[in-house]
Amino acid sequence: MKKMKTTKKRNALLYAMVTSALLCHITGGAQAEEQDQFSFDQVVITANRVPTKISETAANVTVITSEEIEKGNYHNLGDILKHTPGVNIGSYGSPGSISAPFINGSEQVIVMIDGRRMNMPNGIGGFGSATTNLTGLVGIENIERIEIVKGGRSALYGADAVGGVINIITKKGEKNQTTVKVAGGNWDGRNLSMTNQGKEGDFGWYFSADKKHLGNYTDGSGKTVDYTGVDQNAYTLRLDNKVGNGDLTVSYEYFNDENESKAAAEYDKIRQHNWDITYKESTSATTDYQVKVYQNASHRFSESSDHDVRIKGFNYQINSKLGDKHMLSSGIDWRKDEIQSSSYGNKDNTVKGLYLQDRWDIAKKFSLTPGFRYDDNGVYGKSSTPHVAANYQASDRTTYYASWGEVFHAPRFDDLYWPHQVNTYGSKTYTYDGNPDLKPETGWSMEFGINHKFDDTTEGKIAYFKRKLTDAITWKDIGKNVNNQHWIPSNVDKQKADGVELQVSKQLTPVLKGFVGFNYVDAQNKSGSADYTQDTNIPKKTWNIGVSYADEKVSVDVKGTAAFDRTDPKYYKYIEKSFWVWDADVNWKLSKEYTTFLTVNNIFDKYYDGYASYPRGGRNYVIGVKAVF
Repeated sequence: MKKMKTTKKRNALLYAMVTSALLCHITGGAQAEEQDQFSFDQVVITANRVPTKISETAANVTVITSEEIEKGNYHNLGDILKHTPGVNIGSYGSPGSISAPFINGSEQVIVMIDGRRMNMPNGIGGFGSATTNLTGLVGIENIERIEIVKGGRSALYGADAVGGVINIITKKGEKNQTTVKVAGGNWDGRNLSMTNQGKEGDFGWYFSADKKHLGNYTDGSGKTVDYTGVDQNAYTLRLDNKVGNGDLTVSYEYFNDENESKAAAEYDKIRQHNWDITYKESTSATTDYQVKVYQNASHRFSESSDHDVRIKGFNYQINSKLGDKHMLSSGIDWRKDEIQSSSYGNKDNTVKGLYLQDRWDIAKKFSLTPGFRYDDNGVYGKSSTPHVAANYQASDRTTYYASWGEVFHAPRFDDLYWPHQVNTYGSKTYTYDGNPDLKPETGWSMEFGINHKFDDTTEGKIAYFKRKLTDAITWKDIGKNVNNQHWIPSNVDKQKADGVELQVSKQLTPVLKGFVGFNYVDAQNKSGSADYTQDTNIPKKTWNIGVSYADEKVSVDVKGTAAFDRTDPKYYKYIEKSFWVWDADVNWKLSKEYTTFLTVNNIFDKYYDGYASYPRGGRNYVIGVKAVF
C-alpha cells in the first residue's frame, strides 16, 4: 500500500513537471521584451517582518498585485485568493457565506492587514480550527497587494501560523485622483465604489467606499438557492504623514455585511470597526523601529446568537544591522481578546510575546536565519517556538532555500467555553460541552524550495513541505451509542501533511503571458486509535492555469482552477470528486479617463462544491465602467 501511494506521488509530480516544461518552450509570434522585474525580485515584508527580496527569502512566497485585483472585479477576498497555487478556499457556496483560507492543507492561517492580526479568538464556525472569515474582513478597493507566505511561521507570529500567513497591504495616497466604478450582473448584482486619494507635501490620504448587493445565487444546475442574498458596505481611510524624523500612519476600516444565508454558521450580520496607528522611524543608517497600536471590533449576530469581539493590540519592533553580516530583528507583541457571547458569556484572554530573529550572511551567497519566539498565554500558559532557515543564491538565476520550525495552534474560545447544550431530534439526543482543559496543538513544519529564472522571459519554482501536529483538537463523540451522542473537544487528533508545489510563468510575447501551477497535498488526520484518513476539505491535486493578454487599450485574463482526488466525508457525498472551473476578465480602455470591463466566473456553468454538499455558484457575470478623474 505504501509503495502504491509513493508511486502515485511520483506520477503526479512527473505529470506536473512535464506540463510545465512544455510551457517553458512555447514561443510567441514576437520575441518578448525583457521583463522589468521578475517576481523573485519583488520586495516583501511578511516572511521576515522586514523588507526582503523574494530571491533572498527562505520561504515560499506569492504576491498578488493591485493590478491583478483591479482587473478581476472580485466579490470578496476569497475570490481573489482562489487562483493562488497552494491556497484552497473553504466556503458554504453563496457569495456572502463564510470563506476560510487553507494553506498547504491547513486552516490554521494568520490573516493580517498591514501587519495587524485579524484572526478571531472564538473561531468562525465550521471548517475545523479556522479563525478568519475572508468574506467579512474588509473591502477590496484599497488593497495594494497581498503577500502569501506558505509554511509555518509561529516563531515570528505566534499561534495559528501553522499553514502560513496572508498579509493584506493597503494603498496610500500618491497622487490627487478620484476613481468611480459602477457595475451590475446576474443574481441581481449591483456594485458602486469610489476611491479618492491625494498628497500635499508630506501628507497623503486614501479613502475608499464600496457598496455591493447580490440576490439569491444559482448553482451550476440552474437551481436557485434561497436565502443567500447579501448586502455589503465597506469604508476605509488611510492617512500618512511625516512626523519628526519618522512616518505616521493612521488607518480605519468599517465593514457591514448582512447575509440572508441560514448556512453561514448562524451569523447573519457582521459589523466591523477596526483602526490602527503605526509610527516608523530610522534612527540611524543601521537602525529603525516601528510601533503599532490597534483595535479590531467585530459584532456578529443573528436572531439566535450574538458574539461581540474586541481585540486590542500593541507591537514594538526594532531592526539593527550589526556590521556587514547580521540583521537583528526583535519585537514585543501584546494582545487582549475580549468577547461578549450569548452562548457562554463574557470571556477574555491576554497574550504576551517576545521574538528575535537574526539574518546572518555567512558568505556572499549563503545566509542563515535563526529565530525564536516566547509566548505567555493567559489560558494555556507558556510556549516557545524556534525556527531556522537557510538561503543559498547559487547564481543570478537560481536560489535554494530550506526552513524548519516548531508551530502551535491555540484553542478557540468556542472550544474552551461552549456551554452545556442538549438537542433532541426524534429518538436521538445530541449533547455539546466545551473543554477548558484543552492544550494547544503543537508540532513542526519544514519547507524546501528552488526559485529559478530559465531565461529573460521565463521563471519557475518548486517547493516541498512537510508538517506534523500532535494534540490536535477535534470534537469527539464520547456518548454511549449513536442515539445518545455527547460531543466534546479533546486533544486526541494527530495531523500530518506533505506536498509539492510547482509553478512556471512565461512572457510568451510582449503582450501575452501564461502560467501553470500544480499542487499535490496529502493532508491526513488521525483520531484516537483509528487510522489516518484524508482531510475531506483538501483535494490531493490542484491545477492553476492562466493566460493574460495586455496592450495599451485591452487586457484579457483567462484562469482555470482544477481539483482532483477529493474524498467523501463520512456523512455527505461530494457532488464530484474532481472539477475544472474557468473564469475570464476583459478590460477595455475607452479613453484616458474611462474603462469598461466584463468578468465572467464559472464560464462553463460547472456544477461543483467547495465544501461537502454546499454547491458553488454557476455562471455569473459582472459588467461595468470605471472612471478616473
